[in-house]
Amino acid sequence: MAAALSRWLHGYRRLVVAGVGNILKTDDGLGVEVIRRLGTLPKNVLTVDCGTVPETYLGPIVKFRPSHVLIVDAADIASNPGATRLVPPEEISGLSLSTHALPLSVFADYLKNRIDADVALLAIQPKTIDFGGTLSPEVQETIDWLCSLIRNLLK
Repeated sequence: MAAALSRWLHGYRRLVVAGVGNILKTDDGLGVEVIRRLGTLPKNVLTVDCGTVPETYLGPIVKFRPSHVLIVDAADIASNPGATRLVPPEEISGLSLSTHALPLSVFADYLKNRIDADVALLAIQPKTIDFGGTLSPEVQETIDWLCSLIRNLLK
């Protein structure tokens, strides 16, 4: 994942990190938690807590004019809990994603076409997406590692 994310970020000018998910459904809230844990980033990076309605944030994202948009969300990538995969926009529609009003593939396509941004989904395998509870230990460990990786790559 580190090498793939580093290659994807190479040459970025302005980056949006969009965390997506439902914090009431255990690991489904992992995208939102990533945004919370990222902390202070360079001024050319915008973090957006999209919750379960990422389309609501299209305006601010477009206005920021990013060269890259990284969407972070729980997705069934047929792997162990906490596993990660960087997914290009054309493959997003083939994944089983957490619950959203608008499919993330439509969100990603809109951004790619509207602002000609390089868009990718950072998919994390959830352990459970049941109501209640907290993030699973596996996903918490992955979030800690990813946040550290992202902060280091943006230095």
